[in-house]
Amino acid sequence: MDDTWKLGTRKGLPKDQLFLTDKHPRGTWKSQPALAGIGEIWLGNHDYFRAISKRIGAQLLRLREEAETSYDSGPALRRHISSLLGGLDGHHRVEDHHYFPMFQRAEPRLVRGFEILDADHHMIHDAIDELAAATQDTLRRLGQTEGVMTGDQRRAVDDLAASVDRVAPILRQHLADEEDIVIPLILERARQDPEFG
Repeated sequence: MDDTWKLGTRKGLPKDQLFLTDKHPRGTWKSQPALAGIGEIWLGNHDYFRAISKRIGAQLLRLREEAETSYDSGPALRRHISSLLGGLDGHHRVEDHHYFPMFQRAEPRLVRGFEILDADHHMIHDAIDELAAATQDTLRRLGQTEGVMTGDQRRAVDDLAASVDRVAPILRQHLADEEDIVIPLILERARQDPEFG
């Protein structure tokens, strides 16, 4: 695939893949009854990924600013990061094996867009592996202690924050770009087939 469309370097999707987005702009989505069902679930999942990413960032910022741990610092990070990573993995599996092939059959003009999104998934999963390893290392170094962080604990939190800072922007871009293809397609097809999706 052309590096022009690589996640993290591109500035949106190719114009020829946004013809349905032009017909169904983002600001009109939530008011359309055709969004009910899979479209609402899709956007709900994406909103959750955005919200949990922000929560993780806020937890790490608080740890860095306060330079203290509580007994719940490690477990809270583990819960939120595991929820994000597990949710993304499951969401992408369903997309890759069910929805993307079905959507490409429904609208062959979007094949290139779905190929770009599929390439994104590979890049995001590499980032997920990096984030999972950084999380395990940080949790091991934080331990179950409470109080002022040691220098090693501060470095561990900094390393994890750097990993989150690398993943978060590519995840946000992917979610927005995916919505720009998927949601207008759902809205368009639901007019012809209310059971689409």
